[in-house]
Amino acid sequence: MNTDRLAFGTAWVRFLFAACGIWIVPLLYPPIEAHRWVFIAYAGVALVEQFLIWRDIGGAWRPLLGGVLDMALLTFIVQRVGSSRTMIVALYFVAGVVNSLVVTPRMGLLLSGIGASMYSGIVAMEVKGMLPYAPDGPPWLQTKGPDYLQGVLQASLVTLLLMFATAIVALLVHRINQRETQLVVANERLGELSRQDPLTKLWNRRHILSHIEQGLAWLNRGRPMAVVMIDLDQFKRVNDEHGHLEGDRLLQHVADALRRSTREVDVAGRYGGDEFVVVLADTNQEEGRVAGNRFVTAIREVGTKFDPANPVTASAGLSIARPGDNIASVLKRADDFAFAAKGKGGNRLCG
Repeated sequence: MNTDRLAFGTAWVRFLFAACGIWIVPLLYPPIEAHRWVFIAYAGVALVEQFLIWRDIGGAWRPLLGGVLDMALLTFIVQRVGSSRTMIVALYFVAGVVNSLVVTPRMGLLLSGIGASMYSGIVAMEVKGMLPYAPDGPPWLQTKGPDYLQGVLQASLVTLLLMFATAIVALLVHRINQRETQLVVANERLGELSRQDPLTKLWNRRHILSHIEQGLAWLNRGRPMAVVMIDLDQFKRVNDEHGHLEGDRLLQHVADALRRSTREVDVAGRYGGDEFVVVLADTNQEEGRVAGNRFVTAIREVGTKFDPANPVTASAGLSIARPGDNIASVLKRADDFAFAAKGKGGNRLCG
């Protein structure tokens, strides 16, 4: 769930609730108009909270303090209009549910517990005569507060139902968040698989082309880019003499060697068949040659280990991106240099 959006929504609900307290509640309970300043202050706090959310200030304390403020205002209203004869008590459940949407399950239960404690506190004080009962309530409302048994039953029932409702909502929100997290992870994995070569686990051709395009955009900002095209020498012989399964295993070993030979900022991928491409970020001609020769050496070591008598090697071509280049022109130069390297016997870098 989008907690930032929910937090914004909760703050606006507070603002609307304050507006109702300023204009609507006094119509239902005229005496409470004398306390309109309480709702105005609450509206001001709601606006401040919007600002804090927008500026990402307050962390976990912000929703906690906001929730406590909600419960305090509800308790104030309930005490003024009647704790045992008003439907406003139901707003405790609304506040508990709304707060559970924007805080952790534990904090949601804590806020509901605070609300239940506040309600139980005013009921207890009304039972003992420490607080007047419903001083701003309508004339038809009973003016005598609850007795001891009624107070215990009221406080217990509200506490039980409030905690139960909050726990249910918190559990549902937690499960929804878990499902959303799993979905995000699965989508990221699917996205990665769509850009990955299934055999070698290197990036596939589409991702390589996309990265070259991005590198050409960086070129206009003064960041050089080099592309190394790698074509394996005598790879067909491996398939013919050892079979395609062994050929696939060799490609996987070559991919591992390239992965070990590149930096984190570089992108190594399988271009197709026995061809590989490495995109080198922030790399000039001299640095590109060092990297290209490193790739050739790494592949020769893999080929020698695979078949010492007839090792597979690599012909590599280095292309340095130039102003005005496009994807095709960069790759063509790299491919032409790789072809030239193969013409000279392979096992080398040209470019």
